[in-house]
Amino acid sequence: MTDEEKWMSVIENNTESDGKFFYAVKTTKIFCRPSCKSKAPLRSNVTFFNNRQNAMDEGYRPCKRCRPDLLEFFPLEELTQSAQSIINKYFYDKNELEKQIQNLGVNKSYLNKLFFQFYGKTISQYIRFIRIKKAKIMLLEGSTIIESAFECGFESMSAFYSNFKKETGCSPKVFYRNNAK
Repeated sequence: MTDEEKWMSVIENNTESDGKFFYAVKTTKIFCRPSCKSKAPLRSNVTFFNNRQNAMDEGYRPCKRCRPDLLEFFPLEELTQSAQSIINKYFYDKNELEKQIQNLGVNKSYLNKLFFQFYGKTISQYIRFIRIKKAKIMLLEGSTIIESAFECGFESMSAFYSNFKKETGCSPKVFYRNNAK
């Protein structure tokens, strides 16, 4: 591959060229994959390397956006895993959950689409699943239905009963009766 062909791959953010070469920007001392979505540098500031080690040996550091230092990089998967971790941590607090999801810096409908793609559930469905999972544990540990509902983030008893039945196929009372030891 000629330097001109490499340069065209960089300008086009060509994912097919990833792994075949890396490019570095002399002014920033950063190296990237050809598919990196960072702003295109001036051609005069670019040098090419056949592998990541050569770039690092020359004193270049890896880009934080395209992570050329990793063998594989899956930013969308990492984003959805971050969202899942946030939901698992803040499922019971609607305001904090919204704030933390917003801090991911991604459009909510786009994140919802990604979440469904990776987990087979929308964010709302996953939140309901996590809340009901926690409520079931609380019920089996002796908490009342009201305690379980409100500590798991439901704002009303009707919402709790409705969601519980959607997720389990029965009411909280029937669930407790059928599963308590």
